[in-house]
Amino acid sequence: MALSFYVLLLGWRRFGMVHLGRAGLTFAWKRHVSLGGLTIGIWLAGICLGLGVSWWTWKVVFITNGHYQVGLAMLPLMVFGLASGRVMDRRKARRRLLPLAHGLNNLVLVALALVQLATGIGVIRDMILP
Repeated sequence: MALSFYVLLLGWRRFGMVHLGRAGLTFAWKRHVSLGGLTIGIWLAGICLGLGVSWWTWKVVFITNGHYQVGLAMLPLMVFGLASGRVMDRRKARRRLLPLAHGLNNLVLVALALVQLATGIGVIRDMILP
């Protein structure tokens, strides 16, 4: 989670520079791109790991109610976050809508990841450890 907050902070700095007129800020573009991709990659690995643990433990998937539902809701947002980030990284240009959509999308992803953390702790506590 700390990594996602750091990447979000890097993006917020860029937002401040472009949309809020905060001069003097610097944007660590390469760091934002590499750590953002790593963050989403970790989340994707978490989905795969969760499916594997569910199958290994119960021989069925999609039984963790809110936890798996939020995870599935995150999938298309992760794809958009990666794809939009890749487009902006590969073809640098002055844009307004794509960066805003990218930032809002990834802000929602971080919020959903917090929900995943809370529900995941509940799954471990209530379904795996007893």
